[in-house]
Amino acid sequence: MEIKQYTIQELCELTGYTRRTIRYYIQEGLIPPPAGRGRGGFYNDSHVGKLLQIKALQERGFNLATIAGLIKKEELNTGDNIREIWIKYEVVPGMEISVSRDLEDIHKRKIDDIIKVARLLLKESSNDEQ
Repeated sequence: MEIKQYTIQELCELTGYTRRTIRYYIQEGLIPPPAGRGRGGFYNDSHVGKLLQIKALQERGFNLATIAGLIKKEELNTGDNIREIWIKYEVVPGMEISVSRDLEDIHKRKIDDIIKVARLLLKESSNDEQ
């Protein structure tokens, strides 16, 4: 099976990151350097996957230091890898639900619907009590 190779420009287009950001992530150890040197360097699907993983974590509010720590843990196979992350959603102040990252990725709309229904039920019950 042939490994797909990407230039830095193609990597930028696939991930939405700039060249500067990708180079910074390499410098910080968030992603490995490209194979080859200089303009002959190329990236592969593992680079694409890692960058998309970083982007997903950033969208969930994780900062780069936390993401770097998660990546290091994942690389060390400590058992505390990124798949064990739980995402918290606030239903109302003082009440939240926690969802496994894997489920959150798959069922985002359903989770949003559950939160809406829970808020409606809580609103109705507070109206009934008054």
